[in-house]
Amino acid sequence: MQEIPIKLIYKTISWRRLLNAARGLIGLQLSALSKRSFVWGRPFILTVEPTNICNLKCPLCVTGNGQMTRQTGMMTLDTFKKTIDEVGQYLFYLLLYQQGEPYLNPEFLNFVRYAKQKRIFVTSSTNGHYLGSSSARETVASGLDSLIISVDGTTQTSYEKYRVKGELEKVKQGIRNLVTERQQQQRTTPVIFLQFIVMRHNEHEIAQMEKLTKELGADKLLIKTVQIDSVNSAAEWLPRSEKYRRYSVDETRLQPKRLGTGPCSRPWTSALVNWDGSVVPCCFDKNADHATGNINNSKTISRIWNSKKYAAFRKKMLTNRSTIDICANCSQGLRLYI
Repeated sequence: MQEIPIKLIYKTISWRRLLNAARGLIGLQLSALSKRSFVWGRPFILTVEPTNICNLKCPLCVTGNGQMTRQTGMMTLDTFKKTIDEVGQYLFYLLLYQQGEPYLNPEFLNFVRYAKQKRIFVTSSTNGHYLGSSSARETVASGLDSLIISVDGTTQTSYEKYRVKGELEKVKQGIRNLVTERQQQQRTTPVIFLQFIVMRHNEHEIAQMEKLTKELGADKLLIKTVQIDSVNSAAEWLPRSEKYRRYSVDETRLQPKRLGTGPCSRPWTSALVNWDGSVVPCCFDKNADHATGNINNSKTISRIWNSKKYAAFRKKMLTNRSTIDICANCSQGLRLYI
């Protein structure tokens, strides 16, 4: 569980949460064995998208490359509170990011504060361009448990190859600001993870990235493999080292090395609420093609969780997972969370 500090998760434990998680996992196991969907309890992991707007133009991201088909916008504090008020008592942790840059939503840190009042572990992910001294101070004070900061290069040239329009020095200063604020406020959170996506142009920089992580005072470096969706993309972005290749590639086909087998646990354990209130099964549904309902249409997450649409998705997961388009490029399932 490299992205979730265990000692912080312990603080979220309650009998209600443990019982709900147990019911969900038992339902998952029975579903896998019988090929019939048993859904007990509520999601105990939740992803909430503060916004699907971003300041960068990353070429492999549907937000950055213009392939986002759903409307752009920012979640309101009312929508967030409605979500947390209903399911917060069942959540072990909350991921406050999906598409877009969370800090662009002016309510983002209010989201964090509200969730922390419910004793939920809260993590987020940022490109690091909005961590000025004031923002860093408020971030630490908000109680945010961990923060992933994307740093995909040790020089500006390497960094901006993927983080188009990004400024590496600005990101590095933002990390320093966070580290300074933790010291001044005498806190150990947020735990600061630097995330490095290994690509063809930067794979030689891993050792330098490890050194930079220590120099900046971050807590840990996360190495991530790049996600692509075509053979053409492979030639430009896929690293040469097999160790960091998520895919096997030939002239006509791209295949994840570790395709998931059996039902994915996510439809029984977690859900994702987009900025507009639409609910989808997981983060691979970037354009909400498999939306199962909307909490802003007089519906609760519980009703959506037990709806016919969600049931149909789970049934397909149990009986014919290979035909679900968003599963075709996923090899990790729950490992993306933990």
